[in-house]
Amino acid sequence: MKRNYFSCKSGKFTVGCYEYRPEKHNGIPVIMSHGFLANQKRLKPYAEFLANMGYVVFTYDFCGGGLMSKSDGKFSDMSLDTEKRDLLCVMDYVAELSYVDSSKLILIGESQGGFVSCVVGAERSVDKLILLYPALCIPDDAQKGKMLFMQFNPENIEDTLKCKLFRFSPKYPESAIGLNIYDTIAKITAPILIIHGSKDGIVNIDYAKRAREIAVNANSRLIILDGAKHGFNKRQVKIANEHIKVFLNENDN
Repeated sequence: MKRNYFSCKSGKFTVGCYEYRPEKHNGIPVIMSHGFLANQKRLKPYAEFLANMGYVVFTYDFCGGGLMSKSDGKFSDMSLDTEKRDLLCVMDYVAELSYVDSSKLILIGESQGGFVSCVVGAERSVDKLILLYPALCIPDDAQKGKMLFMQFNPENIEDTLKCKLFRFSPKYPESAIGLNIYDTIAKITAPILIIHGSKDGIVNIDYAKRAREIAVNANSRLIILDGAKHGFNKRQVKIANEHIKVFLNENDN
């Protein structure tokens, strides 16, 4: 299996990406999006597993969206809008490749990357959508004026945004406040697999349960990993991969 670096342009920034392409593959592309302050390395166990199944897998770093990033940009450059743009940039790159069938595109996203994958999956045609502990709480958190370690007045974000660890732009919470993620999910026609931990202390599991209720495709499902928190350990990643395998096989067109 080859793991090759490539890049594409998202606005003025360069997005750093990797392709996992097995020697014998099925031509089905999978694009994976990482979570808040993370990077594509977190997705490597999933990418390798899927590549070994025969999929052509693409991972990338959001611009300004994570630590030790291969992409351009600072945290202050990041918003949900820029992350959507980054994912679309990778999708457009993949669509031009002669050895994949972009009509069978699968999106996978963890945490905030799952949120962004939902937004894009509602606007672009995707074949399947897989969400790992998706941060569907983001709009509610923004409306409350508290997003993880950020605090602000939702009615005056620019002058009140406080964060001791990193410097973020007011555009980040501003891009979230007006979103209704359930209206977004209701527009997704592809089957959706959600894998969420029962002890997730960052994103309440009720968000995942509600999303499953909203999903319009009858083949959508929610898998709850007992005892798992926000971000899976090695054992839970293996369990999640097996659920992903079953979901893909059962929904193989």
